[in-house]
Amino acid sequence: MKIRFRAAALFAASLGLMVVSAMAPATAAPGNNGTVKVDNIELDNQMNANEPHVGCEFAVEWYGFDPSVTSHVTFEAQPPTGTRLLLEDDVLLSSNAIPGGSPAAFDGEELYVLDFNDGDFFHPQQGYHVKLTINTPISNGADVKHKVFWVEGCDVPPPPI
Repeated sequence: MKIRFRAAALFAASLGLMVVSAMAPATAAPGNNGTVKVDNIELDNQMNANEPHVGCEFAVEWYGFDPSVTSHVTFEAQPPTGTRLLLEDDVLLSSNAIPGGSPAAFDGEELYVLDFNDGDFFHPQQGYHVKLTINTPISNGADVKHKVFWVEGCDVPPPPI
């Protein structure tokens, strides 16, 4: 009988802990807790949406990062397009962000247009294949985040005659 009582008491205690933790605020420890999204600005603005096919001009958006940190942004051609560096940039995220804040909190946006050349392979249905790498130091977890997506609608200069 004592064993059953102990098992029931442990079960009840674990349920109590699960209820308390479910009621706790949805904040995380400071650090690189955020997410990065690629947004096609030619469509209706959908906050916190990730779009794997974008137009030539597109946005990168940051959500849930700590305040006043800088993200190093790198775009590289991804096979079958190629393997070269397309662009590097540094983006200072909002000073209004809350440390360890909600993953849905908007912390910054940057617009980009990538330069492709006639040596880059253009897939007729998909466009150019691009890998985005975001490095945001002062992490609580991984410093680096990646996205791979397709870019369409960019004019490529004709090859020389």
